[in-house]
Amino acid sequence: MKKLKLLVPTDLSSIPLYQYQEFLRTFENPTDMSDDEASLKMLEIFCGVTQQEGLKFKMSDVAIVVDKLNKILITKPSLITKFTIGGQKFGFIPELNDLSFGEYIDAENNLSDWENMHKAMAVLYRPIDQEYKDKYTLKDYDGPHYSEILKNMPTSVAISCLIFFYDLETELLETTLNYSLKKADPQIKVLEQKKISE
Repeated sequence: MKKLKLLVPTDLSSIPLYQYQEFLRTFENPTDMSDDEASLKMLEIFCGVTQQEGLKFKMSDVAIVVDKLNKILITKPSLITKFTIGGQKFGFIPELNDLSFGEYIDAENNLSDWENMHKAMAVLYRPIDQEYKDKYTLKDYDGPHYSEILKNMPTSVAISCLIFFYDLETELLETTLNYSLKKADPQIKVLEQKKISE
């Protein structure tokens, strides 16, 4: 019997974005498939085996691989600012305030939709033009020019970017709420004093 080899991703950085997008599309409605079908589908998406080939693996091996994949998929990486695809280095935009209105719209319209995540990433990550130690400059934004290339970016980069924006938004909301409460606090005391004196 021919021995089958299974190439299993070791972490999120070894899963290209297009595979993660396919995974999300496939599991959009997980009630449509059994656990066994889901396991075979994960092997197909992340390990490149057909469902027929997947059926030939030992059940215990499939369980180990699927468990490993599930652990990888819940990883929450810190912001990754640089990565390389095919010899081209990409960098995270150093100053978000420098985004043009058009770039902001392109990022905002695509950042909440995993199907178009590569388009949002093409705004936020650009080819590095010049680099010196930790500093770098990026090439100008060229619309969707690099978005197809970025389908091959590590999933860890896209997830780290989303976590960064989520944390930034959470911090902004907390700061705004605290500021609002400090401003409202004297007014609340005045209202409470009026109620007491009445």
